[in-house]
Amino acid sequence: MQQYFATSKDKNTLYLNKNDYNHIKNVMRMKVNDKIIVVYDGKSYICSLNDDLLSSNIESVFKNEEKLKKILVYVPLLNEEKMGFIFKHGTELGITDFVVVQYFHCKYKLPSKDYEKKLVRWNKIIKEASEQSYRIEKPNLEKIISYKDIECINGVNILCSLDNNDVKSICKVLTTDNCNDTISLVFGPEGGLSKIEEDYLSNKGFIKTSLGSDVLRTETVPLMVSSIIKYLRDSD
Repeated sequence: MQQYFATSKDKNTLYLNKNDYNHIKNVMRMKVNDKIIVVYDGKSYICSLNDDLLSSNIESVFKNEEKLKKILVYVPLLNEEKMGFIFKHGTELGITDFVVVQYFHCKYKLPSKDYEKKLVRWNKIIKEASEQSYRIEKPNLEKIISYKDIECINGVNILCSLDNNDVKSICKVLTTDNCNDTISLVFGPEGGLSKIEEDYLSNKGFIKTSLGSDVLRTETVPLMVSSIIKYLRDSD
């Protein structure tokens, strides 16, 4: 069944976003009484569509509220294809928060006047990935920042580094003892973080971490780390 997010509820009726109408009618080719999953206020419901295709009647509860433990990923500004890849698959793997960062080595530059337009586009990708993976809570993506605005949180702060000195293995940094803490992840664009950026974040409290001897593509890094977190949390 296809999942959608409701905008409001009136008794036993859930109302969908008008922007979903084209997908429901022309892409999925749904009709009256077709079954869908609708998320509203921390729960998802199995519903039947009404004839306007933008409202539905609740039939039963599908999933109760989920409280995912926080995984905050600072995503370097990349080209559109790679950004979409990270947002889509990161959502599927349980990332709860994305923040986009402009680093020195980012090849793709975005003027501040275009921030809002990009955030709308990226949030649409996140919404669709949340629907596809039956997530009740959509990941947050609200801003584009400078590396100096990155915050060290109370939890596990990972800085993916290509340095050979003073670096810990990911297996030492992420363990069954701390995998349920709030986790934040910083990684660089193509070419990595500059020494100034890496030193700044390390001094803030981020742990310089190696993901192994292989050099990964930038867009692979958050998926690898979030997969490790998911494995550790599911094994706990």
